[in-house]
Amino acid sequence: MGDFMQNCMYKNTYLLENEKNREVKYMIIGSLQMNVEKNDKIKNLKTIEKLINHSVDLIVLPELFATGYFFDSTNELKEIAEEIPNGYTTNRLSEIAKSSNCHFVGAIVEKENGHLYITAIVVGPSGYIGKQRKRHLTDHESKIFSCGTSSDVFDINGCKVGVVICFEGWFPESSRELMLKGAQIICHSALTCQERTLDIMRIRAIENKVYLILANSISTEYHNNESITFRGDSRVIDYDGNILVNAGQGEKLITVEVNEENTIRKDLDDCKDLISEVKKHTYF
Repeated sequence: MGDFMQNCMYKNTYLLENEKNREVKYMIIGSLQMNVEKNDKIKNLKTIEKLINHSVDLIVLPELFATGYFFDSTNELKEIAEEIPNGYTTNRLSEIAKSSNCHFVGAIVEKENGHLYITAIVVGPSGYIGKQRKRHLTDHESKIFSCGTSSDVFDINGCKVGVVICFEGWFPESSRELMLKGAQIICHSALTCQERTLDIMRIRAIENKVYLILANSISTEYHNNESITFRGDSRVIDYDGNILVNAGQGEKLITVEVNEENTIRKDLDDCKDLISEVKKHTYF
């Protein structure tokens, strides 16, 4: 056997042994699906605390999980809006994170300098980690809220985690930007009645080769004399688009164990270097 073949065999054996001996990193990630009580922060935070019945590294909560979504006036929203990180919800969720030894991501109503925002907070056992304001607002929201201007990636137990808030999931640029910043898991804090949103988020997981955690509500709210029920179906989706776990329509915490390192290699069936191809589009 020639030197070249012997060297190749030695190298492959070395890599396989290294792979075998390397410690595999696993995370338990999940979505907390809940029936949000309108404008009752204390009860909603108690519900979150009650539903955590085992150890979880990362839990995603629905959009506006502390208050509900539809309000009759801007003044009413200003009353329930909070400063971040000094507001009730951030502090209380941080306490729950510490006592349950887990991290949370979920969107609340923020106020700052006379402006209102829909803002995702990230907290963990050590307290407040960061926030991200919703950048893409629906027509209804844009009459009340201001837009965020940036998307960030947060480090959670050594894993890179990004956030999209509800309607932002419809914009492929939002998830793509997070992937290019290194996101291995994308958290989707959502309120949706539409099955199309669920289909779109499955595509986001596939096209960016990331795990995706979608958290939705099962509550019913009333707006303009119309009853609106959010559809539930919170889920965790893997980087190939497989639905690993689905909450259906119940109030529950769903979790699954994943190896986030599976998302580091960004390749598709017919493309071994997804990031290089994406960067051909200069707006990234």
